[in-house]
Amino acid sequence: MSSSLADVLATLQFERAGEMSFLGRQLPAPANHILGGHISAQALLAASLTAPDRTPHSVHTYFLRPGDSRLPVIFDVVALQEGRTFSARRVTARQGDEVLLEAMSSFTAATPSAEAVDYQPTVPEVPQPESLPRVAPHFAEAEDTTPGQWASLRWFERRTVDADTEPPARSRIWWRPDGAVPDEPVLTAALVAYLSAVTLTEPAYAVRGGVSVSAQRDHSVWFHAAADLTDWLLYEQSSPSSTATLALASGTMFNRTGRLVCTVRQEMYFPPPRR
Repeated sequence: MSSSLADVLATLQFERAGEMSFLGRQLPAPANHILGGHISAQALLAASLTAPDRTPHSVHTYFLRPGDSRLPVIFDVVALQEGRTFSARRVTARQGDEVLLEAMSSFTAATPSAEAVDYQPTVPEVPQPESLPRVAPHFAEAEDTTPGQWASLRWFERRTVDADTEPPARSRIWWRPDGAVPDEPVLTAALVAYLSAVTLTEPAYAVRGGVSVSAQRDHSVWFHAAADLTDWLLYEQSSPSSTATLALASGTMFNRTGRLVCTVRQEMYFPPPRR
């Protein structure tokens, strides 16, 4: 199965559609579905184009409609704040009159301080990725589901450390891009957000016995340090709670050096069968 990283990176480049509007291409997918991680990464990058010289601090996304991957998406950006330390942007992603996504992004300028306080969770002690077997990037690419159909999922490599099926269904994976990525801070953050949304569905699936009909409802990422995409990153994931048709998933990601890269939360909706 060949890497789709070059295609993914190409779709993270935009055509300008207006002073604060950008046009982004999508990737082929079954049922012409737009992957949540992909369009949210695009929204973060579109917002960043209006906040030059600042890096992502956080992004909070609501997925409202599935969209059509055969068509481009327009990303309209609104500047909400321009301060000395933070810039805030709202992004609306749409196809025609249909709004697919609303995202709030915060960007920050480097502000070194002698009074800074640093602390973080301890990185888990796990086997190194080189000692683990290669696996498909995602459950949806497994041999018994839809092998080779999700171009938007084939841009990274992974190694699975462990995965539980009982709540909270903790899983730990190593991942890295399947190819070279330009050393650009905002692009790096966008790919981290992309991956964080893609695999964070898996703990909730595991509790329910496998991949099922679902939709990402919202997704949030807080960035703590730059990811090193030249090496493997460790992503610890779980699904700590579920109520009725909604399941919450949480994750923390570390560079191999042990530095905390980001904290992630995501909620998924599992609709009841239609009768």
